[in-house]
Amino acid sequence: MIRGRTRRTRGSMMLEVVLASALSVIVIALLVSAQINVLRNYQRTIDHNAANRSTYNALREVRELVQQAVTVSVSGNIASINLPMRDANGRFLTPIQRDIANPALLLVNFSSGQLTLTHGGQTRILLTNIVNTTPQGASYTPFAVQQIAPGVVAFHIRLSVRHGQGANAQRVWYEETILLRNATQN
Repeated sequence: MIRGRTRRTRGSMMLEVVLASALSVIVIALLVSAQINVLRNYQRTIDHNAANRSTYNALREVRELVQQAVTVSVSGNIASINLPMRDANGRFLTPIQRDIANPALLLVNFSSGQLTLTHGGQTRILLTNIVNTTPQGASYTPFAVQQIAPGVVAFHIRLSVRHGQGANAQRVWYEETILLRNATQN
């Protein structure tokens, strides 16, 4: 009789070990899956924050430049910004006159996904990952100029920026209206 009990005990212990191992594997798989999801969300947040920061910096630089402008003209994806003439010390000449010989050019190139600024013979990339459709899928024009009132001109900039890489990367819409401080009546 003692022998039969020992065999049953050994068999039930083996079954308990197998069940415990199976449950451990399931729990570990769930933990690994949760960790992978946390890391994906973390990467999305990093991409989102990096895109927000770079877009904010690019728009800040454009805003500082355009606010000084006398005139802005738009042709497709190019904005030509005429700044006031300055004296040898860098001060504005009065009355305010536009410096036709030295315009700043903003260019959105959708094929390369870049916003570039050309000024003073130098070209710099201000922003990358620009796409030619809004987050809803509609096409758009990045620049517009509007005369709000006599002597009051507004420059509108709109950009759809992809956060991260790949086909499933999120797109975020940025839009800003900038008033020209030195606008002259035409």
